[in-house]
Amino acid sequence: TIHVPGQPKPEKGTGEAIGGIETQPLQAAVIGALTIIDGPGTGQSKVVYGGTSQIGRGVDSRIQLDFGDNTISRIQHAVLVYDDKHKALWIYDGGKPNPVTVNGERVLEYRQIHDGDLIKIGLTTLRFSPL
Repeated sequence: TIHVPGQPKPEKGTGEAIGGIETQPLQAAVIGALTIIDGPGTGQSKVVYGGTSQIGRGVDSRIQLDFGDNTISRIQHAVLVYDDKHKALWIYDGGKPNPVTVNGERVLEYRQIHDGDLIKIGLTTLRFSPL
């Protein structure tokens, strides 16, 4: 909801007000999961949401991989983008020193991700499973 100054605020807000605009929490559909199959954190899974998701160790990463692999950058080591119209998930390398690979091939441009694909970021290998 948007709060227009001089008009009553909505009775119940679900977000925080920023400059007179009441924000809504991000509500994106879950489209899959990344499961760590090798490296620190093996066995852990992370949810993949629709829209754009930055992968990194930092707390501001939508997909936070902070299990002890310091070769993963804190900010945007890789980015996942879900195309809802075509129901397709894409990945690209965030330009960090350690390259991102999919099924052993270096990601040099946007690359589509499929069920069972293995994504290696730093010393960590993840398997993608769609819902």
